[in-house]
Amino acid sequence: MFRPKTSVYLLASMVLAVAALSACSSPNASEENLVRQFFRASSLRDNQTLSNFATVSFEPKTEGTVGTGDFEVTAVSPERSEPLRVVELSKAVTEAEAANKAFNEKKKQYQDANTEAIDRVLKAESAGRKLAGKDAQIQAEWTKWRDESGAEAKKLSAARAALSDARPIAELSLMANSGAPTPTVEELNGTLVTKDITVKAQVKGADGTTTEKTYVMTVQRAVVKRDAAERQGKWIITGLKPA
Repeated sequence: MFRPKTSVYLLASMVLAVAALSACSSPNASEENLVRQFFRASSLRDNQTLSNFATVSFEPKTEGTVGTGDFEVTAVSPERSEPLRVVELSKAVTEAEAANKAFNEKKKQYQDANTEAIDRVLKAESAGRKLAGKDAQIQAEWTKWRDESGAEAKKLSAARAALSDARPIAELSLMANSGAPTPTVEELNGTLVTKDITVKAQVKGADGTTTEKTYVMTVQRAVVKRDAAERQGKWIITGLKPA
């Protein structure tokens, strides 16, 4: 009498087991999980969760929402590797700061030794008057100092910008969670790995209509060596664009 119910339970268990096995055996299971987390957090505007694994978002009001089962990973590109240059760029910033400091000290010495003449030069330039003799010489020298000062400042700014662009992705990739300590510069010596995930999604717009769209999601992670062992960071979503 109870055999039919047992059969139903057994059948349900088998269906669940097969579904779980299928999910685990999917060649793109890890990518699908990452995409699922991304769309779920974006639809909820859960920026705190997103900040743990993405530097981009999918804004519900302007771009729409994608349900956890409303997408398909159709392709994953081969991985591309490039040197993680954080240590190198950090050294470049240190050197640029030292060079800039030394330059400014020399400039200050020149300025202190020629304060009155530089004052006359600045007033003449403001009034549009042409200088001659010693003041004309000071004007040429001070113009050179000013030009070189601008060039030094640009070098330092470029070095800092390069480090600022390279460091956050590596740091985020190697942080286990939002409460983990930020990796030191010395720990960021290794490789930056990049791959692209092609996603076909059913996107629900703010007006309620659903449209099929295809996106290319770029993900990156840091792979570093520490104590002779390789450490692989988590994948970070760093780009999303229509295919």
